[in-house]
Amino acid sequence: MPFGYVAAWRIMPVERNTIYHVKPGSLGLTFGMFGCDLRCPWCSNADISQALRSDDVAPPSVERISAPELVSRARAAGCRIVVSAFNEPMITAEWAYAVFSEARRHGLATAVVSDGNTTPEALAFLRPVTDVFRLDIKATEAAHYSLVGAVPGAPLAALREARRLGYWVEAVTMIVPGVNDGLEGLAKLAADLAAIDRDLPWHLNGFVPRYQMKDRPALSTTVLVAAAQLAYARGLRYVYVGNVADRLIELSHTRCPECRLEVVQRANYTTRRITLHNGQCPRCATVIPGRWA
Repeated sequence: MPFGYVAAWRIMPVERNTIYHVKPGSLGLTFGMFGCDLRCPWCSNADISQALRSDDVAPPSVERISAPELVSRARAAGCRIVVSAFNEPMITAEWAYAVFSEARRHGLATAVVSDGNTTPEALAFLRPVTDVFRLDIKATEAAHYSLVGAVPGAPLAALREARRLGYWVEAVTMIVPGVNDGLEGLAKLAADLAAIDRDLPWHLNGFVPRYQMKDRPALSTTVLVAAAQLAYARGLRYVYVGNVADRLIELSHTRCPECRLEVVQRANYTTRRITLHNGQCPRCATVIPGRWA
């Protein structure tokens, strides 16, 4: 099994992993290995995730490292969270477990950024050392899943199981022109998420040309705004728009669902201001779900 190396690691704000309701404004160490169970043609980390199956990418060099050494780098940089991402963490779960066990020993939070094409056994294996399961939902129809090589229904099943096990869960959908940008499908997905939990944060990210889809235009912000409106209309209370620089900055803030006060302000995946008080809105005392402390 893959173990004892990283193909990439970076110190960056936790928000760069599209995680908004966990320790906002904190630095995190994000690491990844080679390989992915999917083959998304718009992958933003193809040099890592597709390196073992594609001649289209030039993989980076590998760095051999132990779990204590990796966590030591996180602590030296002042990180409060360690994140397994870039490739698919659930196919290298034993390595994530080793790193997260060490991180937990030093009081750091832990998170996986996954495509959700996983199993209940893998989720149960990681849960004792993992706080956050950040899930990519890449499709709204079965045909979309065939495009990337996933199993229809698997991500929502993983989301439900992760919540049952006690993970903090946030979901992300990259909206790709001509693939999953139909508003009817996005509205149905929003309704499915709201039926699971209205307080589940859903991030709508705009496609930008990359990897095997460099010939397609970036997604119109009009589609993102419409999708966010539909998500709120279907009952979700925390919907975010991203990957469009600061063109829709107002849709990246966390607002109290009762009085609409901005309780966390962000710009370009960086937290600028937090007014939460013990996880509550300072104006009306509504509890804002998350792992804030």
